[in-house]
Amino acid sequence: MSVITQASPLSRPQGKRQRRRWEAADTVVASSVVLVAGIVAVFVFLCFQGYDTTIEQTRSRAERAAGVIAEGSRWVVSATLAALQGAATQLADGVAPQTVQAGFERAAASLPVAPGLHIYSTSGDLIPAGSAAQEPAAPTVSGADYFEAIRSGRIVSIGYQEGAGESASFSVAQRVERNGSFAGAVVATLPASILSQFALSQDLGPGSTVSVIRADGWIIAREPPLAKPLNLAGTAAMDSLAVGQAGSYVSPGSPADGVARVVGFRHVDGLGYIAVASISRATALAGLWYSIWVVSLLLAPVALALLIGSLLTARVLRRAQASSRSLAEALDRNEQLFREIHHRVKNNLQSVNALLQMHAIPREVRAELGRRIFAMSAVHEHIYRSGDFSDVRVKDYLHTLIAKVRAGANPDIEVVEEIEDVVVDKDAAGPLGLILNEVLSNCFKHAFPVGRAGTVKVSLARAGDGLVRLSVEDNGVGFDPAAPGTGIGRKLVAGFAQQLGGEVSTVSASGSTFTLVFPGK
Repeated sequence: MSVITQASPLSRPQGKRQRRRWEAADTVVASSVVLVAGIVAVFVFLCFQGYDTTIEQTRSRAERAAGVIAEGSRWVVSATLAALQGAATQLADGVAPQTVQAGFERAAASLPVAPGLHIYSTSGDLIPAGSAAQEPAAPTVSGADYFEAIRSGRIVSIGYQEGAGESASFSVAQRVERNGSFAGAVVATLPASILSQFALSQDLGPGSTVSVIRADGWIIAREPPLAKPLNLAGTAAMDSLAVGQAGSYVSPGSPADGVARVVGFRHVDGLGYIAVASISRATALAGLWYSIWVVSLLLAPVALALLIGSLLTARVLRRAQASSRSLAEALDRNEQLFREIHHRVKNNLQSVNALLQMHAIPREVRAELGRRIFAMSAVHEHIYRSGDFSDVRVKDYLHTLIAKVRAGANPDIEVVEEIEDVVVDKDAAGPLGLILNEVLSNCFKHAFPVGRAGTVKVSLARAGDGLVRLSVEDNGVGFDPAAPGTGIGRKLVAGFAQQLGGEVSTVSASGSTFTLVFPGK
């Protein structure tokens, strides 16, 4: 007879290496990274928002400054033109140039800087006024664009910047007519630095400029002054200035010096020029960059501390998780060893049973021993299959045991099971099974002689106070508990009951009832 054993639970094929699990340490690090990223994102958003706000505020400030330059320059140019008109009227009436010069000086005395008056003939030659206060002037303006405009019929004309640096100036010319014919021109020369007086109150900051620009693109005056005359016609700056009567724009680089500025402008109606105020973008944003730098210095240590703290925390968690995994692996190994032990015990008992069946002993004895060995091996099989090595749920175990005992009995005997899912200690499962095996075997063997049919009822239930009651009841012929036994079954039952710490009772009336009460879990 061959002995068949099952494969060991430990002999399992090695699976593929599992991917690394997401752990609490990873959550801590990821949360910190997300938090720092969120802080940085909010900070960057606020920086962009601050940039946009600063540029908008600077544009508004440049527009206001351009308005101030427009009004200030309008007053100076208008007052100068009014004085020139008086001089032109006097010359038309034949007043001597010396008298005209003196009257002009009185009329222009209210201006911040008194302009010099120069009288030119129809050919553009200077007519001496004979005044010691007269500023040096070009001996001829023939060919100058403002004079040519006057000679062509224009009443008033403003010239673009002449000279450079501190000596830069611009001219305002008035046509002189006598008897409806062109009789020359009176020209007032104003220093370009006059714009600085209007810009001073605006405090536009380093790198900022103010200027007035003719509609044809020539710069009339600028503060700080240009190194040479400049025409903006055809440039992106002039295109921007031509949009609307007033407004502002951001210039990536000035045509004059290449500096990026925020430009505000306003057209001066009736005089044909544009007042411009520009604020250096670097100056405008200096406060924002300083604030960003300060906040960055404050946030960087906080973010760094948060990341370092999360890494240290993650390190501690990983160590704790590594220890936990080691303990879990050790526990799993122990469970595998327990499962292996119970499996081997079951196999060994089956081997013993197989060897026993080969011995020349009475068949009935072999059957009884086989059932007892099966009762013991079934416990170990149930334990290693369930994986619970401290407690045993005996419902399935007793069902298997009853089926094994029932298999070799009279088929006319009906077995009724009322077994609750009771939990008992692992050391109690074996004796309980052996007791049920002995009692149930005796029922099938003695309670129903000569093929008599009947019913056997097996019950297992909690009895309160932590006790469990096992009862085996049959409607067979009954027996006398006081009669001496012929085998060792009663002794085994008594011994196993004592091992369980339980009490056994047997009643014989219209059959027999066996009862075992023992402590449960």
